Amino acid sequence: MRKLNDSKEYCPYCGADLQGDPIPIEMQHHYGNATHFSRKIGISSMEQDRVIRWQCPDCGKEWERE
Repeated sequence: MRKLNDSKEYCPYCGADLQGDPIPIEMQHHYGNATHFSRKIGISSMEQDRVIRWQCPDCGKEWERE
């Protein structure tokens, strides 16, 4: 289980590092105290108005949001 501030993630298909650029310290509280942005792409549903799947920016494969 990853800690709230541990934003290190990897694509389940190609293994690409999905950790993005650092979040400025003064803004981290807006992101659940995460230290970095995420590179993964959120795929939303018009019917549900929320992210339902993630997509890897490197290989383009998608997986279910947990």
